[in-house]
Amino acid sequence: MARIAILLSDRCHPKECQWECQAYCPPVRMGQECIVEGPLGKPVISETLCIGCGICVHKCPFDAIKILNTPEADPAEIVHRYGYNGFRLYRMPVPPPTGITGLLGPNGTGKTTALRLLSGAEVPNLGEYDRRPEWSRVLEHYRGTSLHAHFERVAKGELRTATKPQYVDRLAEHPATAEEYVGEAGGAARAALAEVGLTGRTDRRLSELSGGELQMVAIARTLATDADLYLIDEPSSYLDIVHRLEVARVLRRLGATKSVLVVEHDLGLLDYLADQAHLIYGEPAAFGVISHPIPMRTAINTYLTGYLKDENVRFRSDPVRFVAHPPKPVGRRNVLVAFPALEKRFPSFHLSVDAGSLAKGETVGIVGPNATGKTTFVRMLAGVEPPTAGTPPPGVTVSYKPQYLKATQSASLRDRSAALAADPTFDAKLFERELVPGLHLEEILDVALPDLSGGELQRAAVALALARPATLYLLDEPSAYLDADERMSMARLLRRQVERQAVSALVVDHDVYFLDLACDGLMVFRPEGEGGASGRGEGPFPMREGMNRLLRTVDITFRRDAETLRPRINREGSVLDREQRAQGEYYYEAAS
Repeated sequence: MARIAILLSDRCHPKECQWECQAYCPPVRMGQECIVEGPLGKPVISETLCIGCGICVHKCPFDAIKILNTPEADPAEIVHRYGYNGFRLYRMPVPPPTGITGLLGPNGTGKTTALRLLSGAEVPNLGEYDRRPEWSRVLEHYRGTSLHAHFERVAKGELRTATKPQYVDRLAEHPATAEEYVGEAGGAARAALAEVGLTGRTDRRLSELSGGELQMVAIARTLATDADLYLIDEPSSYLDIVHRLEVARVLRRLGATKSVLVVEHDLGLLDYLADQAHLIYGEPAAFGVISHPIPMRTAINTYLTGYLKDENVRFRSDPVRFVAHPPKPVGRRNVLVAFPALEKRFPSFHLSVDAGSLAKGETVGIVGPNATGKTTFVRMLAGVEPPTAGTPPPGVTVSYKPQYLKATQSASLRDRSAALAADPTFDAKLFERELVPGLHLEEILDVALPDLSGGELQRAAVALALARPATLYLLDEPSAYLDADERMSMARLLRRQVERQAVSALVVDHDVYFLDLACDGLMVFRPEGEGGASGRGEGPFPMREGMNRLLRTVDITFRRDAETLRPRINREGSVLDREQRAQGEYYYEAAS
């Protein structure tokens, strides 16, 4: 085991503390220079002198220090390092000549860094952060390995790469139209936009497009680029389940003749999309270790069990377990919330939702394509959007987490919870004892809300919503911006809280794994009329019936993995796919 010390510079504020890290450090008190002031006025921690006591970690008022024992990672395998006490990445993925390779791991462990290094946007420094990186040293280091040929082509400018960026919302700042932006890549813009389903939006400016449409434009631009290696960073963000599968099919066609590397947190989509995957384990913002390539099915099962046999590394304390969803006996269903048929009319859209009911301890997912009224329905139940016809159930207390989040206060999450502690509609004990550790919020409690990342703000908003005692919890896309681990942790916590408190929850989401772990049933929304001018919501249905209704419209079948019981997409035309279609069973009924 190797010990590494990490200083999170954005959290460290030495002018606002008493240098507790240095004052309480045992080696420092014995006269050793274990923690000294660096050139930027911030602490520098000696990994050689550090004894791993962890006192500085607990004494730091800003939670800016991490002292970690890494798995057996050879220092010679460091590919890139950001400063002495900065993040370090071990090993690199090796793109094959053709096919799709996945990168799977928590946020902050180096996936995007790996893409930048592979594309040549950044030169690997091999851990020598204090020297200017040079391709000659990189090529000498990797001489005799499969990465040598790759980096040699990058260094000579012979490898053409195309990168689909992670944060597509920034494209809205570009003044061009969709066709102009995609055309900048040099390919056939209209053909690429048609391939991702944006034929009718080619002349619209990027600032006028939704998040999902921006994602499709970014993918279209990547497809229009003639390249040898395609690097696709989180292609499912902002997309509904229908468009996720359409994008997966497009990328699979690309991978038949090109080399494609995909970073993705939707495990069901990645399983369907990629042929093999590299797992990344480590500590977010501290270090990441990239595994050797693993066949796709084995890679996800290994990720869920948390034990990498080939390297004898356990990176998850408890394995993630999926369960089948047999329908609950009707006699045991204790109805808690019943809502009547609801309608909402807009100038260009009409939504109608059938009457339904929710039982105590029941979590129901809301699924369907975008622009079919899912968010409008939730807003009507929350009292934010008045219905045109029908009345939300009276006497039902609601806690609502909206789809789009924006931090308007400069206070921290700790300040926010402390201010709400005196409010009888906020359970401070539940927030501190279960929600903060359950959603891994300890390290961001004192960070100002506007400074949180998208995933951190999402987890904070869900925690605040669940801490409000209510009859009905309404969560709109709670898995957005979260990595696979965070999604699974949130799904299990949500289900546990709803069952324990004997309340009900409605959850809008597009991640099948998240829905499978969190939900007992589904409401299915679908478009009606020409051009999606109206939407209809039906249900709740038991999981099997609801998923069958949804997947029949998507035209894809699922099964359960025999080892983990996780849902898996069947390849079109496979034996299982044909058998399930013949039986009209699109949902994963049998384990295989």
